[in-house]
Amino acid sequence: MIYVHAMKLTAHEEKILKIVKNNPKVVDQPAVRSRVAKKYGITEKTLRNRIAELRKRGLLTKKSEINPINKESLLTENDEINLSAVWEIIRKNKKILIKFSFSTTCLGLVYSLLATVYFTSRISLYPAGELIQGGGSFGDFQGLAKSFGLGALGSAPTYNIPDIIDSRKLKKDIVLKTWKNNKYPKGSTLISFWELDKPPFFSPLSTIRKLLPGTNSEIDKLDKDLHEAILKIDDLINVREEISGLISVNVSMQDPHLASDIANYIAEYVKNFISVEQKREATRNRNFIEKQMEEARLQNEKSEDLLTEFRKMNPLRLDTPSKEMKRERHESAVEENRAVYITLRQQFEIAKIDEAKEKLLINILDTAEPAVKKTRPKRTLIVFLSFFAGLVIAVPFAIYFDRRNS
Repeated sequence: MIYVHAMKLTAHEEKILKIVKNNPKVVDQPAVRSRVAKKYGITEKTLRNRIAELRKRGLLTKKSEINPINKESLLTENDEINLSAVWEIIRKNKKILIKFSFSTTCLGLVYSLLATVYFTSRISLYPAGELIQGGGSFGDFQGLAKSFGLGALGSAPTYNIPDIIDSRKLKKDIVLKTWKNNKYPKGSTLISFWELDKPPFFSPLSTIRKLLPGTNSEIDKLDKDLHEAILKIDDLINVREEISGLISVNVSMQDPHLASDIANYIAEYVKNFISVEQKREATRNRNFIEKQMEEARLQNEKSEDLLTEFRKMNPLRLDTPSKEMKRERHESAVEENRAVYITLRQQFEIAKIDEAKEKLLINILDTAEPAVKKTRPKRTLIVFLSFFAGLVIAVPFAIYFDRRNS
């Protein structure tokens, strides 16, 4: 059945024509026509007569050899997708779906075979108790300093391990360090391993820069290679921190041994970095306490001298209130200064021990081992997604070609 819209239709004619378009069998099947007429609130006779009128006016013509699925038939009368019509289009144009899905699957397979293979190694770190709590003897002295009015020392240092791993300094060290790998058994930097230092096959811009006066192309090239290598290693290092405090570091490289070596280097770097910083902080604290202790000693000696001089000038205890108050003030100052000096002396000895002892600040729970299996590319997943993508892309094309041919 072919539908013609060459002339202007009334609202009623539009309604009848829409009924016929959505239900083509009403034209020659009385049972279907009766059921559809009842659905739209009209009699079967009225619907039959209206169809006859549309035929007389040329709005409906028979063409048995053609049975196209038109635009309107893709939507139901409730403007919902007609799944049966879509399925019919897919069935009629299955060759298009096969071609698209086969092409995308082949592309996915080629990509998965040519893509760079990576192996991943993992380490686990856990901050030790002292690093989590922070402070130590320094925290004790901080409270002491405030109680005696010596001024605040500032908060005890804390270290965020993910930030240390994410630092440019560590990544620069990794990039410039010499690593043994399957490509260079005697060792090479990651810049050489990734062949970032090799000149491109053809680079007009580099040639022009070499000819320009006042430009140091070699230095520019080294800086560019280093920058690219740092960006590359940044994508290959993944850090995850759990709520419990456990920190996992995954390193992916083309060489499994290189991946494990870099992961273990990161663990040692973090451990040494925090150890050196803690040692430096302990030395700073000892120096501070020593300085405060020396000042307290001088202040204590000064208060003792004042008390001695007062006693010489006033050998006998007099009942004068003012002199008695001065005596008590001098004696109280001596006691306070002596207490501060003794306490600082004790803290100084603790600070020296704290500076000298070795602290366990980072627990390396898991060291990295060379991976046995590759982690990417996941060839099976790539091929499956490529096949599915081909089907998704093919359906709109199948509908388009079917409509165009109709």
